[in-house]
Parts: sequence; C-alpha cells; structure tokens
Amino acid sequence: KAAEERAERQKEYDLRKKQREVEKLDEQPYVAEITLIEQTMKFCRTMVAPKDDKKEEEKKEIVHNVPDGGELLKSKKEREEEEFLVAPTKGKKTKTKNKSADTGKSIKHNAETFRLFDQLKLDAPLSTDDVPALLEKLEGQLEDFKAKVKEWEEKREDMKKEILEGIADKEEKETTEEKTEE
Repeated sequence: KAAEERAERQKEYDLRKKQREVEKLDEQPYVAEITLIEQTMKFCRTMVAPKDDKKEEEKKEIVHNVPDGGELLKSKKEREEEEFLVAPTKGKKTKTKNKSADTGKSIKHNAETFRLFDQLKLDAPLSTDDVPALLEKLEGQLEDFKAKVKEWEEKREDMKKEILEGIADKEEKETTEEKTEE
C-alpha cells in the first residue's frame, strides 16, 4: 500500500516537473545577450551622434532687422575669429578646437564599460574613430542572436510536444505495469 502511494506521488511529481519544463520553454532564450548588445549599440551611437548635431546648429542663419543708424554686434565666436585673423591684442587667447575635429576624440571608459565590452568579447573603442567598425560588429552579433531565437521559436512547439508525449508515454507504461502487478 505504501509503495502504491509513493508511486502515485512520484507520478504527480514527474507530471509537475514536466509541466515546469514546458513552461520554461515559453521563456525566450538570449534575452540578456540581445539587450546587452542593443544597449551597447545605443551607447556607441551617443558617442558619435553629437558631431552631427553641432554641424546642423551652425548652418542656421538668422535674419536681423537693424534700424537705420543702428549697428549689429557680432556673436562672441565671430568676434574671437575676427580678432584671431586681425592683429591680436592682449586679452583672451582663443582655444584651438581644430585638432580634436581632425582626429577622433579619445573615449574615457570606466571599469563597468570595459566589463560590458568583455562580455561581448569585443575591444572597447579607444577613440570615436573606432566606433563605426564596432557598431558593425555589434549588428552582426545581434543578427546572429535573432537567428538563434527564430530557430528556437520553430523548435519550441516540437519540444513541448515531445515533453508532453513523454508524460503520456510514462503514464501509459505505468498503467500497464499496474495492470500486470494485479
């Protein structure tokens, strides 16, 4: 009698275990990897994007309505440029920004960003010039993971069926064993 009860409990336990396995199949794999890649791509794009925004701002032209006899003062940047081109007087020295525009700006990383790039098995970009090549690598990795997810989605239903059929097969075997014992 105790053996029969134990066998029934074992059946119920196996059934619940298989149902949990089926529920686990509903959870999409590679979620962490995909989100890490997407966040890293967003981080890299923010490194490159500010250059484009500044160029657009400089192109804006403002029309001034100056009354007769009035004088329009130039902006501070224009005055510094003119001062630099004409004979410089004692006063402020202008900062040269041309060097950073020609070569890529160096990127300062902290330990966390190095760890994240290490998880992706990529080298962290040291300058903004390295970012476009890195973005291409990240997009390639993202495509690989998306392909793996598609493959998983196709196999998921079959795996569920196999697990559930495994439960049905075990139940059939156990019922035939009980009948033979009697």
